[in-house]
Amino acid sequence: MLKKLASLALAGAIIASVPAMVFAEDTQGSGAPTQKAEALHPLKQLLQEKAAAFGITTDGKTKEQIKAEIKSVSEADRLAHLQAVAAKLGIQTDGKTAEQLKTDVQAAAHTKLAAKADKLGVSSDGKTNKELRAALKAAKAAKKAEHDAKRADAVNKKAAKLGISTDGKTTAQVFAEIESALQAKWAKKVQQ
Repeated sequence: MLKKLASLALAGAIIASVPAMVFAEDTQGSGAPTQKAEALHPLKQLLQEKAAAFGITTDGKTKEQIKAEIKSVSEADRLAHLQAVAAKLGIQTDGKTAEQLKTDVQAAAHTKLAAKADKLGVSSDGKTNKELRAALKAAKAAKKAEHDAKRADAVNKKAAKLGISTDGKTTAQVFAEIESALQAKWAKKVQQ
């Protein structure tokens, strides 16, 4: 969701910068720009590509009209996306603006992240959603490292019991040797 919001913000920034660049293009030279100059102008091309991406036709429209349509469609897409996310989270969307929905979605996300943090013993007090995600990621990594260390210790103890050397070997290699030794031991018992 944040990636989509960031891309929409970037698109808005690009759209907002187009008028100044287009104005500069229109006022340079001795009159109207040539077709070659228009065809090569990257900002005009960007505006047309953006319009095409939103399914907006540009034929016979001014740059301002195209920008207004892009902005309108972009805002409608943003609102629809926020409404879909809010609906998934059980948030009422009727009559709410995009900003209100964004605030509600962020609050719901914070509540979910705080619940996950509590389960992992991570304090959520005064932390933003971004900080909570980072803390949760670190806690999960620490928990996995602890689990891996316990597993490695158990495998090494079993290897020592069976007389298998663990020097310079990974836990997976030691585990494979333990399995082989146990299979050989069981096969020997079956033959007897």
